[in-house]
Amino acid sequence: MASFSPVLLLWYIFPIIVFLASDYIVTTFKLKQRFNLKTPDITVPFLIVGMHEISKSISSFSILPYFLLTILLLGISVVVFQAYRYREIMYGRFFKMFWRLTFLLSVLVYFILIITSVINAL
Repeated sequence: MASFSPVLLLWYIFPIIVFLASDYIVTTFKLKQRFNLKTPDITVPFLIVGMHEISKSISSFSILPYFLLTILLLGISVVVFQAYRYREIMYGRFFKMFWRLTFLLSVLVYFILIITSVINAL
């Protein structure tokens, strides 16, 4: 059973800090105009690191291998969807859709881990 600590509080607010920092980087270096990068595109790797740390703190194992497997299954699903819907697979469209869905999945899993961690600390 995990107990509350200041380090755990840092991991709770980590996504907000990373999102604001990524937004600042995208705006400052004009990455949206140059490379069509948005804030969620930069945030995903940091969220994955945060999920790993929170899952280690609330249990004896990391959720990282399971999350990576889920991302691989998501990629296969996106390929099948695009092949069915558009009758072709365009790499640019695939990577954009895949990475944005990975961001949504990362945020969802991160907040589920935070809620689980708070419930375990009670």
